Amino acid sequence: MKHKPELTLAKYDPNLLLDSLIRKFKLKNDADLARLTDLHVSVISKLRHRRAHITPGVMICLHESTGMSLRELRALMGDNRHYYLLTRASAPQNTADNYDYPVEDVGDRERDIEHAY
Repeated sequence: MKHKPELTLAKYDPNLLLDSLIRKFKLKNDADLARLTDLHVSVISKLRHRRAHITPGVMICLHESTGMSLRELRALMGDNRHYYLLTRASAPQNTADNYDYPVEDVGDRERDIEHAY
């Protein structure tokens, strides 16, 4: 059985998000959407024509200007992936035991730097 990616180009469409925002806020065009969201018109154009990706910064800007949740904004553009938070308790600790190579003693290097000056 082949693994299918969760997000395919058929599902993901930033135009769905932009068109939904225009309808929800009763705007006329992308220029009005740009004024509402404080994004430049060229950014909206690049997103619409898929010359640029919707970055986390754009999503946060949309969230702040529209008051919609990030989950709702992601759903509007067809991004329905589920994310799992890697908690600190389950994350590997950054110790010398986790590495196969020897770790340099930092104290020796600090002493050498002190004596060099």
